[in-house]
Amino acid sequence: MSTEDNLDGSNFSERAHHLIPGGSHTYSRGDDQLPANAPAGFDRGKGARVWAVDGKQYVDWGMGINNVLIGHAEDIIDDASISAIRRGQAFSRPTPLEVELAAEIIALFPSMEMAKFCKSGSDANTAAVRLARAITGRDLVAYDAAAPFLSIHDWFIGKTEVNAGVPHAVRQLSVAFTYSDIESVRTLFQEHPGKIAAVVMEVCRDVRPAPDFLEEVRRLCDENGTLLVFDEVVTAFRYGINGAYSLFGVTPDLISLGKGMGNGYSVSALVGKRQFMERGGITHRKERVFFLSTTNGPEQSALAAGLATIRFYQEHDVIAHLYEAGQALIEGINDVANRHGIAGFVLAAGDFSCRPMLLFRGSDEKPSLEFRTLFLQEMMERQVFIPWVCPSFRHGQSELAQTLEAADGACAVYSRALEKGSVGGFLKGPVVKPVFRKFN
Repeated sequence: MSTEDNLDGSNFSERAHHLIPGGSHTYSRGDDQLPANAPAGFDRGKGARVWAVDGKQYVDWGMGINNVLIGHAEDIIDDASISAIRRGQAFSRPTPLEVELAAEIIALFPSMEMAKFCKSGSDANTAAVRLARAITGRDLVAYDAAAPFLSIHDWFIGKTEVNAGVPHAVRQLSVAFTYSDIESVRTLFQEHPGKIAAVVMEVCRDVRPAPDFLEEVRRLCDENGTLLVFDEVVTAFRYGINGAYSLFGVTPDLISLGKGMGNGYSVSALVGKRQFMERGGITHRKERVFFLSTTNGPEQSALAAGLATIRFYQEHDVIAHLYEAGQALIEGINDVANRHGIAGFVLAAGDFSCRPMLLFRGSDEKPSLEFRTLFLQEMMERQVFIPWVCPSFRHGQSELAQTLEAADGACAVYSRALEKGSVGGFLKGPVVKPVFRKFN
């Protein structure tokens, strides 16, 4: 069966599930994460718009799961990647692109001195964990329990609801703390003296850290000989060109990068201080650490895209636009909700407008997956794909206007469902589900 036979979308999803576990290669892209009327799949994209396999066009706020920060099919980035491909995609020795991109990345992130490329944020975070364990001779990893995602690997997945296949003994090697609660971090160090190899956490998400939280985590790590790892897979290239950590003046030992680093191309990195990173090299006399070795880590097309992305940021104020677009959306959606008398039930918020959060409450004023599903359904009906909000450089006035017009219609339906006290009769399919759950 050819691809063309499935472009109407009628049997696309069925065939995808027949061939691919879950029907997609990322769980957050799954059918269970979206309302029943969501597009079965996307065929192409340009700028801040995408075309479904049935030909319908959508304003896209998902942007490849927060992965495309400039825009889909950005010519100058794609051209750089294609040019690199035509020179050869993979070689058996290092290439100038590897060295050049490493230099550019290191220059962007203060106090970081070495870089190693890989293909995902999971790879980078897990490499940081292995490196920290090798350097400290310790087994335990302290992580932020509220982090939505840190890695596909056992040290993180073993602590989620979806921990089937992860040995019990491995699960015991990760210990959780609560973000912005310094006492929870201090307690871990007290309960496990001399045993914690690394503290792994995002610098921030949609809200700012509590005052002095990051500073105190840094101090505790220093006092206890523990490496501090910042996951900036999402925040770097979105919150600040020099990383979110540069906004708060707290420097970690290692940083994982990804997402916007290549505008959708598969490239990520672990960067860090030389004294730690060089343990993964071959010039020291200590025990070797096999912390990152990927055949496709130096894939030429992705490295070229990474360089072109950095140069685009240097020539355009991308991050300022992300903040402006996000703030306009926050204000617009809240205004629409207010006009429909449902302010607080549909809410756009966040301390960082470059990464707005959408909150949905039911008749009991508690967060509601049912009402979230209803809102997303009505936005999809009006050809706006907004499972989350990831502003890009190519989100402009036309995308904002279409989104707010769709939100007006969605809030009208939402208001009627609130009056009824139920989504019954309004929802056209099953309620969306959390990714991390024990059973399907």
